[in-house]
Amino acid sequence: MKLKIWTLAAAVAALGFAWPQQTPKTMATAYGSLADSILAVKKTETDFVRCILADHYRAAREASQKGDSERAAAEMALFGNEGDNAIGGVRKRLLEGGHHHNAEGEAKGIYDPGFVIVTKKVKEQALADSAAMRTAKTDADRKAVWDKFAAMAAPLAGE
Repeated sequence: MKLKIWTLAAAVAALGFAWPQQTPKTMATAYGSLADSILAVKKTETDFVRCILADHYRAAREASQKGDSERAAAEMALFGNEGDNAIGGVRKRLLEGGHHHNAEGEAKGIYDPGFVIVTKKVKEQALADSAAMRTAKTDADRKAVWDKFAAMAAPLAGE
């Protein structure tokens, strides 16, 4: 009987009818769970960076409203850089580990390496607005700078 089964299996294989090979279902399910986790971490990173931006935006707004243009300018620059040197150190560590949140955008020149939300164009505007805030001579000039910055930054900060 065993000989007949093996003979039949050999004949079927010879005719090109092999049993399909596949990855075990449990392994595919586990890999799917891992993918969900990786994608959730990317979303969490975006949410976290948005919190950083929101904090610097809020601090810049408060300083601007109090007439502290130096502090407002400093916070605007931090917004444009997606944080301070401590955050930059974390970004560097992620890059060294091979994590590029916006790899495609980096390759196209849209994002600086490791940046999550702030594009090169937004960064350039935020830093220009920061410089303009520092050199503004009148309250009207400072308000105009703030209004320009706020129009660009508020949506990115989630406001």
